[in-house]
Amino acid sequence: MSNHPSAVLILAEDQEQQNLVWHYLKNCSQYRKIMGRVRKLPLPASRGCGSQYVREQFPLQVAACREQQARNLLIVITDADNLTPLDREKTLHDELDRASYVAITAQDPIVVFVPKWQVETWIKCLLGQNVREDDRDSDRPSVCREEIVAASKELFAWARPHAAIGVTCVDSLRSALPRWLRIG
Repeated sequence: MSNHPSAVLILAEDQEQQNLVWHYLKNCSQYRKIMGRVRKLPLPASRGCGSQYVREQFPLQVAACREQQARNLLIVITDADNLTPLDREKTLHDELDRASYVAITAQDPIVVFVPKWQVETWIKCLLGQNVREDDRDSDRPSVCREEIVAASKELFAWARPHAAIGVTCVDSLRSALPRWLRIG
């Protein structure tokens, strides 16, 4: 983003999503000095539907982001699950519409990421593993902190202009790379 934010909010379904975004930001020089102002918003209290939680929180966080005097960046990450990533993103925009909020524009400091079934697919492909996006079980075995940190570094490299993107990159991540570059 051209004007660096003074604070960053991360709205996510789960810990793995939060941590991938968090560690990606740590790779960006403009965020290293404000990591104390990067706030991971609360995760869903139960193991219910994380995407529903993000959809419910989305209009509230967009409104809060827009109302702030200081320039905040809202990063949203939610799984597409049985939808396409574009259809899941549309459900977020529908929530804004339902709440009578103005649609997001390119000038809004809001970035949305949508992995297909789970972010572990992105993490594993970033680590060079061949994974299928339509595999509902790509979160097994689970990923550890060290893998998320390593994946965030590779994600930072893949999101650079003219980067050599790994052959294991899945479609939803490939289409999201310009958004990752947008934030840093």
